[in-house]
Amino acid sequence: MAYYRDRHVTIRPLEEGDCAALARAFAAQGWHKPEEQYRRYFAEQQAGRRQVLVALWQGELAGYLTLLPQAGAGPFAGKPWPEIADFNVLKKFQRRGIGSKLLDAAEALASETSDVVCIGVGMYPGYGAAQRLYVKRGYVPDGSGLWYRDQPLAPMAPCANDDDLVLHLSKKLQRRQLRPLAGEELTPGLFAWFDRFQPVERCWRKIEGQWVVKDIAFTERWSDGDYRELCALLRLTLATGGALWGAFVSGKLKGFVSVEGERIGARKQYADLSSIHVSADARGLGLGRALFQKAEEEGRRRGAEALYISAHSSVESQAFYKAMGCVEAREYQAFHVEKEPCDCQLERPLDDR
Repeated sequence: MAYYRDRHVTIRPLEEGDCAALARAFAAQGWHKPEEQYRRYFAEQQAGRRQVLVALWQGELAGYLTLLPQAGAGPFAGKPWPEIADFNVLKKFQRRGIGSKLLDAAEALASETSDVVCIGVGMYPGYGAAQRLYVKRGYVPDGSGLWYRDQPLAPMAPCANDDDLVLHLSKKLQRRQLRPLAGEELTPGLFAWFDRFQPVERCWRKIEGQWVVKDIAFTERWSDGDYRELCALLRLTLATGGALWGAFVSGKLKGFVSVEGERIGARKQYADLSSIHVSADARGLGLGRALFQKAEEEGRRRGAEALYISAHSSVESQAFYKAMGCVEAREYQAFHVEKEPCDCQLERPLDDR
């Protein structure tokens, strides 16, 4: 499984083989992080006591962070808030957005169980980049001042400006949940807080074998009748062996993805990703990426070589699919082309596990 994947970056759980490799990589830049530490993290991950997110840049280990179910010490101890701990990106991979992507993935995981995530940051200049990053992302100090060796630091008390001198921060999250949807849920009421609104100004078109961007302006917004038709189609997907996942924010449906039950293509090589949508007011939260990854997992489970997507041709939509690793389909599916002749016919290979 992967928490995140694009053309350059993959974020996945810690694997046993990473332990020695991470220790060597950090030792090479002068940081002492023993292999035993990562083996302990791996054991805790296996036991469900810690989640370890490892980042790879083009397949090479680049950094990691860990997420605890709750803080074990400091001002947040005893609160049911996940804590981000031990967050590091190798120096040669810094300034490539890897740290931000690790935090995105950690916050998404934390939001599945809590509406708050917490973190501690050191005070000496080596933590300067991290301090700026946390402030930009909305983390705020808890108000208890500095802590030293897991104890609040009294005014005028002596301390050393080392890794044990910490300022504790927290961030409010929107509670998120991804889960399968059942047929009995599929009524228009489920979509009461879902807004299928998309203003379009430019679209991709294939003209004489070349892809070009054309000025094509229109606005999409679903009507009550569209939602009723959608419910009927999604119920049919489930009734014919397909899969359907919903993304909820604060208990309200804000996105969904469906994969049909029957594989398609001349060799039955494709799993048919028949729909993926995120409510207009929830875009930018990473829901589309999370839902797409559920579709990838479903395609692999069904033994498909690739996902097939008859995709909206707007510039914005195509940018999303490109970021997810989609390319033009090698074998167009006629029934999709006939149904939506202006769509871009794409596939997402599933051989990069």
